[in-house]
Amino acid sequence: MHKLIIFIISVLIYSSPAMAFKEKNMPENYPMCYDNDIDPKTFCPLEGKLGHKLYLVDFTSRWNKAQVDWINGRIFGKIIEENIAPYHRVSYLKMDDTEPNSQKYSYSNCRFKSGKKSKKFPGDQVNERCEGRGPVLNVYNIWKNDLKNIENGFFDTHNKDAKQSQLIEYILNVLKEPKFNFLNDNPERELIIVSDMMQYTNRINLYNFCRTPLDVNQKPNKCKSFEKLIKNKKIKRYFDTRKPENVENLKVNIFFMNHAYQTKCDLEESLETLWIDIFAYWGITNIKWNYESDNTQSCTS
Repeated sequence: MHKLIIFIISVLIYSSPAMAFKEKNMPENYPMCYDNDIDPKTFCPLEGKLGHKLYLVDFTSRWNKAQVDWINGRIFGKIIEENIAPYHRVSYLKMDDTEPNSQKYSYSNCRFKSGKKSKKFPGDQVNERCEGRGPVLNVYNIWKNDLKNIENGFFDTHNKDAKQSQLIEYILNVLKEPKFNFLNDNPERELIIVSDMMQYTNRINLYNFCRTPLDVNQKPNKCKSFEKLIKNKKIKRYFDTRKPENVENLKVNIFFMNHAYQTKCDLEESLETLWIDIFAYWGITNIKWNYESDNTQSCTS
């Protein structure tokens, strides 16, 4: 009888929802019980990391409403709720006149579980051993409302030009500086860059480098090669001494903004080639480009 009781208890323990939940579906470091295993302020795991998706959004040039609407639908709302796994960090960093080392996230929290069954993300479902569906849904709604509040005011400063565009410096900072929590200790990393990709600093000025010498006053229309860029020994040394390390697990996703009041429409092909070569020089090859469609305030030819 004693052995039978031990056997029954063992079966109950090892066939419990928590055990199956962890062994069959959950990645390492996944919080089994949100009450005990996550930071209540950030919704992130107390131990370890699962992934980080960082949105770097360029506010150094003016956006028209169609551009705001396009990007808003790509970086907020359903795209986050349905395409980021539970307990993966989501961060938004604005690029403006603030020096990269001084900039802070507008938002940086983890996506809380929805409490629903999901083939895409099994971790969304409630762990019935230690979680209740009602409390999970309440916390999920708190997380959604927090992110919605960020969305509502995020594009308020999209209507002015900055004095410079330190895109290279912002990218290097998020890849190298611990304060951004985006180093390679994240098992999955994706950097989403929303920008016209036009670096403009004293050291590297693409408004000059990406212009044929037919007319000094014309808009940038074609970039020279990366090889020509690093023929400048000072620029080459700048790239060499600031290369990011351990970028093997990094994905880069670029949403290219075509600001037709600043550049010509046919610039995009040579500009993309230039940036692909810059990223390759840093060891980053997993890159995807996304182009906005024309609207009445952008390219029409």
